[in-house]
Amino acid sequence: MEEESRVNHQNYIFNHLAGIFHTGVFCLKEKRLISYEENPEYNPVYNNEVLRNTLTGNADVQKEPVIVSDDFHMFYVCVKWESVYYMMGPFSTQVMSRIERHRFYRFYGIDEKWEKGLHYHTLMEILQITGMAAKLITGREYTDEQLMRANYQAMDNKKEEQQERLWFDIKSEDEDIYRHTYQEERRILDAVKDGNVEEAVRLSKEMDANIGRLGESETDHWRNLSIVAATLCARAAIEGGVMPAIAYRLSGFYINKSTACKDITQILIYRNHAIEELTRLVRRQKEKRHTSSYTEQCKDYVYGHYREKIYLDDIADTLGISSSYLSRLFKRETGISLQDFINDVRVEKAANLLIYSEETLPGIAGYVNFPSQSYFGKIFKQKMQMTPKKYRELHKPAEFF
Repeated sequence: MEEESRVNHQNYIFNHLAGIFHTGVFCLKEKRLISYEENPEYNPVYNNEVLRNTLTGNADVQKEPVIVSDDFHMFYVCVKWESVYYMMGPFSTQVMSRIERHRFYRFYGIDEKWEKGLHYHTLMEILQITGMAAKLITGREYTDEQLMRANYQAMDNKKEEQQERLWFDIKSEDEDIYRHTYQEERRILDAVKDGNVEEAVRLSKEMDANIGRLGESETDHWRNLSIVAATLCARAAIEGGVMPAIAYRLSGFYINKSTACKDITQILIYRNHAIEELTRLVRRQKEKRHTSSYTEQCKDYVYGHYREKIYLDDIADTLGISSSYLSRLFKRETGISLQDFINDVRVEKAANLLIYSEETLPGIAGYVNFPSQSYFGKIFKQKMQMTPKKYRELHKPAEFF
């Protein structure tokens, strides 16, 4: 009776974990695989024996919880307790396009009818989920650092690190790889902050010949340079008046493109596009009529919370002003009400999902936090002059490869 109660309690916990973490949770006991989700057919852990063997094999030789990743930037977790294996995954660490998602499922031999969108997780979230699962299953606690060291062989040799740094400094001096100055870099960032597109791109190209070595290979060097440029220029764009959510989203897009690219010429094109687009955003912002910092902060709040219920009082409290004043100020400076702006942002996000995802209309309505599909359809048609279904039909990309 006690064992039955323990099993029921365990089933209750893992069923909830699958829902909370938006991933599959499985138990492998005496070669019997138990799933704690309703439709395990779409899950690689359930379908792919090679993946399961990799997880359990690693768990047999490693005392800490196992975390492995595949070529699709998906992570899987395995916690062993006595002779039982508990597996979780996949955890997606990047937003996948329809085609990327299709390739992922096809690789694991999963039928197209089972394909579904995958919830995005950061690596830190995966580490925390792993630690939580290990605590529930084994009673043992693991820090993020312990999990990283066990699964990624993180270096923890300070003396060796200092020796390598010394050698790097000497090598850098011999090659004179840091001829560019802080002033030159600052000139580029100032051009971005001022909205001077042509000057920002010209200066960045001018400095390419003098930039320090940022990678072992030529490709790594230009890829890392592109990432640094996009990151710094995003900050400069924010200083120039662009909303942080927009600047970081744009720089993140070009960072992801550069990271995945293996062609140096294309990497440089992405780098230049990042600088151009961020600087152009500043220029457009400066060309608009002046709005107060309260209005801009209000917009930034909406972009950061559009998937949640947004209350005027909450924004006003965040900004330290009265809700009535914020409402009047926003309407006066933008020409539309705050609620209209919120709906504009949600429709904008929904439109992208209609094009680049296979999510259902109710799913999209819920994701961008419209209270119902019918209300979503009504607002979408007001803004886009067509229904969400018609919009998807007109703009959907080519079929799967």
